[in-house]
Amino acid sequence: MSLSPGLHRGVPSADYLALDAIGSGRLGWLATSPMHYRYMCGQPRAETDATELGTALHSALLEPDLFLAHYIVEPDPHQVAPDAVKPRATKLYKDAVADLERSGRTVLRIDEMAAVRAMADSVRAHPHAARLLERAPEREVTMLWDQDGRRCRGRADLLGDGVLADVKTVRNLAKFSPWVISDRAYHRQAGHYTIGLERLERRIQHVFFIAVENVAPFDVGVFALDPDALRIGQMECENLLARLDECEASGCWPGMFPEVVTATISDRMLSDLEEVA
Repeated sequence: MSLSPGLHRGVPSADYLALDAIGSGRLGWLATSPMHYRYMCGQPRAETDATELGTALHSALLEPDLFLAHYIVEPDPHQVAPDAVKPRATKLYKDAVADLERSGRTVLRIDEMAAVRAMADSVRAHPHAARLLERAPEREVTMLWDQDGRRCRGRADLLGDGVLADVKTVRNLAKFSPWVISDRAYHRQAGHYTIGLERLERRIQHVFFIAVENVAPFDVGVFALDPDALRIGQMECENLLARLDECEASGCWPGMFPEVVTATISDRMLSDLEEVA
């Protein structure tokens, strides 16, 4: 698919991921090291169970009509192969799943389908999350823009007048801020998206994360991204693109530790040693 710079609605996720443009994922590879970036750019994209569940949640929550068209629950393994110790490992079960997959839909296990529906229901039941869903009615908006001579891309979960919101799944909601945001660089992703939206004349004043646990009880929290964290994310994006320019110009793609680094022990062990002393 070939798209011009701008905001595009109705772009399938697979087509978005196939766009040859710099997204937040590529910036993440570059943040690890230029060596990792160059390597990962040549690898096929692989989804983990967690990302597949997150993709299903996005569809169920943001595009419920498409969810019904794209996803279907597995046949009950114990009914398909009632005498098997591991019914999902049987040919009967695999053939039944293959029949469903021929329709072009993704087959979710019974527990996965229940979790996706429970997560979506929990988000809708949360008062602040429900308000955001109303305030940002544009869903799964593909963004394409040019920045410093490069084509960049992003995909906004929820977009409204001055508002950008992203839906995230998390194992433990209590650790979402600041640990998960920092570890997964969600602030940098938000920085990348807001830079793009501003270049497309959509000024964003508030960035939110709707975080939902992917295990029971599927608790939900709404987090407003700190403006300083957003600015840091934007600066990181600009610095990474500048570093990419340098690597392409020099032909040098260093790893994480191009120089000798002093090896030491953790602060926790140092503290323990001081207490013993």
